[in-house]
Amino acid sequence: MSSNAFGKLLTVTTFGESHGPAIGCVVDGCPPGLLL
Repeated sequence: MSSNAFGKLLTVTTFGESHGPAIGCVVDGCPPGLLL
């Protein structure tokens, strides 16, 4: 089974429905004020 998080400096974790329209992600490790 693969992980849903990847990255070293910034960690991106995905979440959502496997067969539905809703997905999202969380980006950890961003410095304050960084425009995404």
